[in-house]
Amino acid sequence: MESEGKHRMDDKVKVTYIKHSGFLVETKTSYLLFDYWTGEIPAMDYRKKLYVFSSHTHRDHYTKQIFRLENRCELVRYILSWDIEKSRRSWRAAEHVCFMKPHKSLEIDDIKVGTLTSTDEGVAFLVQVDGVTIYHAGDLHWWHWPGDPEEENARRREAYQKEIGYIAGRKIDLSFVVLDPRQEEAGGWGMDYFLQNVPSRYVFPMHCWEDYDLIRQYKGKNDVKYLTGEIVGITAPGQKWELTF
Repeated sequence: MESEGKHRMDDKVKVTYIKHSGFLVETKTSYLLFDYWTGEIPAMDYRKKLYVFSSHTHRDHYTKQIFRLENRCELVRYILSWDIEKSRRSWRAAEHVCFMKPHKSLEIDDIKVGTLTSTDEGVAFLVQVDGVTIYHAGDLHWWHWPGDPEEENARRREAYQKEIGYIAGRKIDLSFVVLDPRQEEAGGWGMDYFLQNVPSRYVFPMHCWEDYDLIRQYKGKNDVKYLTGEIVGITAPGQKWELTF
């Protein structure tokens, strides 16, 4: 998928951080809710379309409560990782549900969705809507765990770099990328590699387990190196941004 790169200067995109890897993005015509599992979802304009994305079944990325959003907007569509399809009891009564495997593409209404293979479970999403290109990593990350066998960590590194290679050099407007404190000094390696290879206007660190000081430290060390855009400083759930391109 290629970035459309066709923005009107007066078009604004609103982003709300909900919790962990959960974000709500509002464009001119639509809402996109990514990896919601807990926290307060802001009020929405009922006339807009709502697209709900879940990258995999892990409890910090997915909850069956998303299917209670049917009445939030006039039209609600669910775009879910293929592994969620197995839990039929949670989604069988919902309308407009699509499941996506890795490296697949989907056009639904006026949006385009592509997927990458996660290095953990499920998929990562690349979405084009209203001239805006959005990347949400899910659990696609350079997972390097202190104490694990060297061969296993090397395998995870290769898998991550291979997937990022599919979007290397593509211009992305909003990127939501893993920065995980549990990995100690290795927690930023995946973010580092992403920033070095994928030009993105705004990068939102996520999956930080509410360690907002980690985000502050990472942003302070890397903003100077990162010349194509901005690492966004997240400080608390419910934080909002209004972005103009």
